[in-house]
Amino acid sequence: MTLTSQQVRQLLDQAVASATQMELQVCVAVVDSGANPLGFLRMDEAFLGSSDVAQRKARTAVLFRCPTDAFGKVIEQEKLLGMSGSNQGLCAFGGGLPILHNGQLLGGIGISGATAEQDQQIAAAALATLFQRQ
Repeated sequence: MTLTSQQVRQLLDQAVASATQMELQVCVAVVDSGANPLGFLRMDEAFLGSSDVAQRKARTAVLFRCPTDAFGKVIEQEKLLGMSGSNQGLCAFGGGLPILHNGQLLGGIGISGATAEQDQQIAAAALATLFQRQ
């Protein structure tokens, strides 16, 4: 199973709706199971630098098949200080989640532009509705 273009649009739209409800401006990136870009959206007033960070969060979530905040904890605990520079740049704080369905990795979503906790909330809200319509 792969993410459809309709599902990618749904993720982008839901993330924007969640950010808007929280009165935040963010960037949203969605990648496939190979960490290839599928969709990206930068809200009007989102920081320019958040574009790259959102994409790195989505990639990191796929490459390590875990939330980016959990990945950051492993880096900290194991003292893997150079790890974030590998794989063309990783992100080791909240806001990136793998997209899993029935145990299968379909891709990842990355949110950037608010606090790491808020980015994580927006990503989780987007994923929460993804498979409800099927």
